[in-house]
Amino acid sequence: MSDSAADQNPDLQAKGADDPTLIGISEFGPVPASMSAGAAVRDFGGYEILTEIARGGMGVVYQARQITLNRIVALKMILGGGHASDADLDRFRTEAEAIARLRHPNIVQIYEIGEHGGLPYFSLEFCPGGSLDRRINGTPFSCRDAAELVAKLASAVHEAHQKGVLHRDLKPANVLLGEDDTPKITDFGLAKRLDVSSGQTASGTVLGTPSYMAPEQAAGKSRAIGPPADVYGLGAILYELLTGRPPFRAATPLDTLLQVLEYEPAPIRLLNPQVDRDLETICLKCLEKDPTHRYESASLLRGDLERYLAGESISARSVNLLERLSRTLQRSQIDVGFESWGSVLMWFAAIVLASQFALFVVIGTRQPELLVYATQSVQFLLMGLVLWYYRSPQLLAMSAAKKHLVSIWGGYLIACGVVAVVSQMLVGPERIYDYFLYPYWAILSGLAFFTMASGYWGWFYALGLAFFVLAAVLPRCPSAGPLAFGTLWAASLILIGIRLRNKANQDSQ
Repeated sequence: MSDSAADQNPDLQAKGADDPTLIGISEFGPVPASMSAGAAVRDFGGYEILTEIARGGMGVVYQARQITLNRIVALKMILGGGHASDADLDRFRTEAEAIARLRHPNIVQIYEIGEHGGLPYFSLEFCPGGSLDRRINGTPFSCRDAAELVAKLASAVHEAHQKGVLHRDLKPANVLLGEDDTPKITDFGLAKRLDVSSGQTASGTVLGTPSYMAPEQAAGKSRAIGPPADVYGLGAILYELLTGRPPFRAATPLDTLLQVLEYEPAPIRLLNPQVDRDLETICLKCLEKDPTHRYESASLLRGDLERYLAGESISARSVNLLERLSRTLQRSQIDVGFESWGSVLMWFAAIVLASQFALFVVIGTRQPELLVYATQSVQFLLMGLVLWYYRSPQLLAMSAAKKHLVSIWGGYLIACGVVAVVSQMLVGPERIYDYFLYPYWAILSGLAFFTMASGYWGWFYALGLAFFVLAAVLPRCPSAGPLAFGTLWAASLILIGIRLRNKANQDSQ
């Protein structure tokens, strides 16, 4: 994504090296003068620059020789050099400090932190095996190799958490391989100190790599990001090791974020039938949308992986039918980007209830057919006025999720209209006074809620089922159609509206 695109989406930021899935990666910026392609001098303080390894939106990494000790190191410098912003300098220092706090065989070791010619740098252990993403390259690992590798990473992540460091950008590209293929976690540029209150990341800012990002991180809920976010990252790495692809990957970073928020990853054994069921269970537990359903710590994940490798029973288990039903109902993404709709839906509820009561009276007293249609038209007119009154950029902004909802409810209204027109052409307009349309409309309402349930809120399944039950009952007491249909719709809108208003109030606190 270019700088101009990032400017248009200021809430979506990220950093990383050589990864097109990252949000906010800029074109390569200026490198220090002494490092430019035309520079004859290859010395940088006590280091001899050999070749460039990688660069991204903030940093550039060189393979270098530390002259005094005659050893090969990775030398990282800030990409903007003397023109780097204060924020970039803060992140650079944060990364160096984070790595300096950690000593673990599966974390890249830092050798020296310094400054030369006004340019900050730090030198790191050089890993000749390259990055894990290049080793995977779309080809799944064996179950044992994948489990052993992630168990080592989980041990390193637990050590980092114990030292108060949260990585927040775990992915195969940030795992390097040593001479003996020992995996080592690197790139702590997005690291967060757990033991201090940091103001670097504002609420609502999205940092990280979309394909490997925990849902709470993708939603910009910085206060909710803790060790379970890194457990999710480990699960995403394990998923790619087992399937050859990340859990989520779409055409654009924004679409990938929406997948992270709204959808479940494809079953691992569907993509690779050779994967053991226990290992799939471990991986999917890491990738739970709700952080409380994941492993509480990376240490517990490592323990389950070690039990799996030893052929013992794992602590994670496949959820039973009742637990799966409970989680399905509780799963909610309807509050992501829809918070401003709470009051609108409450007004819609009142309008629907009043208009259906009016139809009950109009049809029950056999008023002219024109008055029936006029009453229905007034209902939609009033809804339009409510939307106009509450109009705001946040309310009317058409995200991919809102476009999806518009397509569902547009199709629902068209279907209701088609059913009404075709039915009256077949049976005659007088049948409108028999309330015969309401069971069909209830079925269409149930289908609409079922269509939304998988992507927005699990309780839509219950609302859809309620409309199906209503459709089965109405033929026995057709005159109750307008009141029953209007009451159920009003109750549904009030329930959703209250949830969204409560969510908006929580976010404003």
